[in-house]
Amino acid sequence: MSHIKEPIQKRAIEKRLRLIKSAKKVFNDKGYHNTHIKDITGEAGISTGLFYKYFKDKDDIYIEVVRLLIEKEMEVVLDFKNRMAEDIDKKQAIRNYIESRLEFITYKRVMEEFNVLMNENEQIKGFFEDVKKDYLNIIKEILRRIWVGADDSTLHVGAMLVWRTIYINIVEIAGMADEDLKKEYIDNLTDIICKYIVRGDIFPAV
Repeated sequence: MSHIKEPIQKRAIEKRLRLIKSAKKVFNDKGYHNTHIKDITGEAGISTGLFYKYFKDKDDIYIEVVRLLIEKEMEVVLDFKNRMAEDIDKKQAIRNYIESRLEFITYKRVMEEFNVLMNENEQIKGFFEDVKKDYLNIIKEILRRIWVGADDSTLHVGAMLVWRTIYINIVEIAGMADEDLKKEYIDNLTDIICKYIVRGDIFPAV
């Protein structure tokens, strides 16, 4: 049985969060394989011994870093779903989702390595499969409200298309130094998603 317990005291919670924040930076700077626990604790200013009070190993804190990044995005996806259900301001919901992807791209190396590591590490792979299932189910539910009568296979392709369309373009946006140009690009991408996905111009209702 693991001796790791979720901290409940304020100081312990703060130390755990400091380790996670430091791990996110170090993993992104050095990569998973080149990162050692001492790199994380050094960045956080916390002893290596104390690290093991909060995390079992490097995999454990890596999964927590990715989980928190994904959790933040999932909140926006759920907001999108709720807005669709209430039939209010869908365009703003799409924009919120696109902007949330910028947080992912800020930690691009973490997420890229995550895609590789899930094929090498059973713990990371299991975590990914759970997240992927939840994510696609939410997107499919959103599309089900729009593409009335579409079968599950079409909805699955559509869900993947939503994610890929946004991801490919958000990489371009993240590299822009000009804030006005970045805003214009986000506006254009939002319009594209509205036109071709939300309005069903790619996969019209069947």
